[in-house]
Amino acid sequence: MSEEKKDGRLIGHDGVLRHIRAAVTAGRISHAYLIEGAEGSGKRTLASRFAMALLCKDPQGGEPCGRCDSCRVFLSGNHPDMHYIRPGEKGTLPVQTIREELVQDIEILPYYAGRKVYIVEDAHKMNVQAQNVLLKTVEEPPEYGVILLLAQSVQSFLPTVRSRCVLLRLLPLAEQQVREILTEQYGISPGTAAACAAFCEGAVGQALKMAQSQEFIELRSRWMERLGRLAREDILETLRWNTALEADKEYIQEILRMMLAWFRDLIILRETGDTGQCICQDQIELLESSARVYDLRELYHKVEVLEDAQKKLLHNVNYALWSDWLLIQLSRRAALA
Repeated sequence: MSEEKKDGRLIGHDGVLRHIRAAVTAGRISHAYLIEGAEGSGKRTLASRFAMALLCKDPQGGEPCGRCDSCRVFLSGNHPDMHYIRPGEKGTLPVQTIREELVQDIEILPYYAGRKVYIVEDAHKMNVQAQNVLLKTVEEPPEYGVILLLAQSVQSFLPTVRSRCVLLRLLPLAEQQVREILTEQYGISPGTAAACAAFCEGAVGQALKMAQSQEFIELRSRWMERLGRLAREDILETLRWNTALEADKEYIQEILRMMLAWFRDLIILRETGDTGQCICQDQIELLESSARVYDLRELYHKVEVLEDAQKKLLHNVNYALWSDWLLIQLSRRAALA
C-alpha cells in the first residue's frame, strides 16, 4: 500500500525528474528502475512521486494530476496497486519476502489502475539468492508491472540484475545548496543549518533529520564546547576526553566531521579573518578565541590527523588505542613537538 505523504517534497535532482516526466509523458516506461542515492537523498520521495504518476489516470506534463480517483486513493495510503517491500526485523530482504510479496504477487492483475508498482526499499540488502529469484521477473515481467529498487549503492547488485534496470542516480547536493534549503524552506537557524549541511554529505533528508534531532543538537553542543577548550588544555586534560569518546562511540563519524569543520574554520580565520566562510556560524566567538592561540602549521596538522583518523576507522582498529592516539595528536603539545 502507498505511504507517500501529501506534503512530500523532492529537492534538487532536476535531471532525474526531467527523465521521469518525459518517460511518463511519452508512455515509455521500463519495467525496472534502480534508484541509487545516499540515505536521506530523496529516493523514497522520488519513487513515490513516480509511482503516483504511473498510476494516475490523467498525468499532466509527466506529473500526477492529484485529482483523479487513482490519485485520491494513492494519497489516502490505500491504493491496491501500490506495494512497498521493506527489510524485516533483522534488516534483510530474504528470498521468501521477495518471492511472496513481489514475484508471486505481480502475477495477479491490477485491481484499480492499468499498472502495479512495487517499491523495494533498501534493495541493496537483498542477498544473492533473493536477487536471483527477482531476476526472472525483471527479465520477463508482466506488461503492467513496474519495479522500483531503492539502494544506496548499485555495486550490491548482481550484474545481471543491474543490466536489466534503468539507473536513476541521485547525486549529492552542494553544501551551500543544502544550507539554503534548510534555512529558506524549513526555517532552520543558520548555525544549525551550516553544521548539518557540512555533515550530511549532500543529502537534504539526512541534514533535516539531524537539524530536527534533539540528540544530535545536544551531541554537537557537547563537542563544540570541548573543542572550544582544546587550545588551552594540556595533554592530560585532553586525554580525559576518552570517556566522552567511548560514551559517544556510535556517533564517532559525526564527531570526527565536527572536529574537521572546527579546525577548517580556524584555518579560514587565521588565513582570511572572514567569519562568513565558517561552517560553525553559531560558534564564532569560540572560534575567534581559539584562532588566536594556534598557528597555521598546527591547524593543518590537526586536519591531517583527523583525515588519517577517518581512514584508520575503516579498518579493524582497536578503538581504545585509536582514541588514545587521536587525542594525543589533537593536543597542542603533539603539534609543537
